[in-house]
Amino acid sequence: MTSSRKERESLLVQAFKRLLKEQCYGSQSQLAQALALQGFDDMSQAKISRLLSKLGAVKTRNTNNEMIYILPDELAVPKSKQSIESVVLSVKHNNMQIILKTGIGAAPLISRMLDSMGESAGILGTLAGDDTIFIAPVDIANIEQITISIRNLLAVKD
Repeated sequence: MTSSRKERESLLVQAFKRLLKEQCYGSQSQLAQALALQGFDDMSQAKISRLLSKLGAVKTRNTNNEMIYILPDELAVPKSKQSIESVVLSVKHNNMQIILKTGIGAAPLISRMLDSMGESAGILGTLAGDDTIFIAPVDIANIEQITISIRNLLAVKD
């Protein structure tokens, strides 16, 4: 394999991992389209399948009950609503970001779950401490609705 081919392969794998972590893709054709937008035009279904296999990606349900591809290190998304309800204390916003308070040690797991929902749920990303999560909304114009959706998902009464 030539040096430039190895470099392109490395860039492809990095882009592929980033797509799987940042967005929700339920089909190989969606992944191929997303890669084409990043300059990887020659992505056949067979190549996508090989990449998924090489990286150990699996298809699973996210918190929106959609089937999506994820990488193995993302399998730690909490599934039990009852345990989530018992650790989320409050969900509030300040018109810029949403702040979620949890019991000690619960924030990283709740944050992972919220990140898995992705931009389609209005969540650009999260940052978790031990008991606090900062949630960046995709659009602050919709912050009240996003906050209400998160409260409903987690069964939090504020």
